[in-house]
Formats: sequence, C-alpha cells, structure tokens
Amino acid sequence: MKPGELLVAISDLEPIEIRGTFQRHCSLRWEGLRASSAGGRWGERGAFEVLYLGRPTDSVIVEAYRHLVEDDLDAPAELAAAVLERRLHTLDVAVPNVLDLRPIAARERLELTDEQLRSDVGEYQACQAIAAAAHQLGIAGILAPAATGLGETLALFPLNVNVTRWPVITASEIWHGLPADPRRLRLRTTRDDLAREPRRPPR
Repeated sequence: MKPGELLVAISDLEPIEIRGTFQRHCSLRWEGLRASSAGGRWGERGAFEVLYLGRPTDSVIVEAYRHLVEDDLDAPAELAAAVLERRLHTLDVAVPNVLDLRPIAARERLELTDEQLRSDVGEYQACQAIAAAAHQLGIAGILAPAATGLGETLALFPLNVNVTRWPVITASEIWHGLPADPRRLRLRTTRDDLAREPRRPPR
C-alpha cells in the first residue's frame, strides 16, 4: 500500500484510548521512560522516537530474548545467563488517540498480514510504513498483537502524546540475567501434559 493510501486507510479507523498496566525492560543505564529513535518494528531508524511497552510479563520476557539473545543462536542458554542486569518497569497507561491493530478487520484495512506483524527481528518494512503514516497523522501510538504471539505491544510516539498523559512508573525490579524463557516452559508443560494423558485402548 502506498503512503498516501495508508494515510487514508488509517484515517478510516477509529482510534481508542488505551488504559491499563504495561511493562518495559531496559538497561540499568537507560532512563526508564526515555524513548528511542534507534529503529524498531514501529519506527524506522532516525525517523522519530518510540517508546515500546508490552503485556503480560511473559510477552516482555520473550521480546528480551528475541532482541538480546536470539540474534546469536550459537548458544542461547549461555547468552541468556550472560545478559547483564536489566530493569523491569511496571507502568500505568492512560493514553487516548491510539491506533488499535488488534482487530483483524483493522489489519486487513491496512493490508498488514500476520507474517508481516510477526516477522523476524529487523524485517519491519510493512510495520514501519504504517507507523510513519500514523505518526504523520498525529496518532499517539500503536497497539498491536505482540510479534511473539504472546500478549500485546504498545508503541507510543512521544511527539504526539500530551505530557500529562505520559505513562507513570508504578513499580520496578531488577533482572539478574534473563528470567526463564516462557516459550520453553510452555513447551515443557505441554509435553508433560501429553505424557500424563491416559492411552486409549486400540479399537
């Protein structure tokens, strides 16, 4: 979809006010709610600043693995243990004028496929094009299913958010290395459940 067509398509969607609890992980050296223009799924490098939040905690943990560990797949377990301390912030969010991409109809209107939404780290062209158009229209941020398939991602655009509506940190904790990977825990639980299921007698 061309940039002009994206502007029209986004204008056709009704923005929402998002309220609730989100989380964010960052380096101990990074200011907790400082946004970045380094580039990501919902913002091309150098284009504009974005603050990334997520929920639930499992979604935030998996995103940490995707960006800090899985770029080097030689020894992911050792890398996860070697990741330096990181801070997990819990935030209260109440931001209006957010583009909600959770409904399938909204993603279809923007011609955003599931494959594009869940693309590998760095393959963000489709999402970045939508973000650029939304930012141009003054949209405060984008709420979308997380690329991991676990939970939701909220990408806020500081230039378009009133300072009185900026998220507030309500709690913080420190990770000493990354927590266990929720995907591996779920896989192990599924396998254990299957092993406990009684075998059906042959017919």
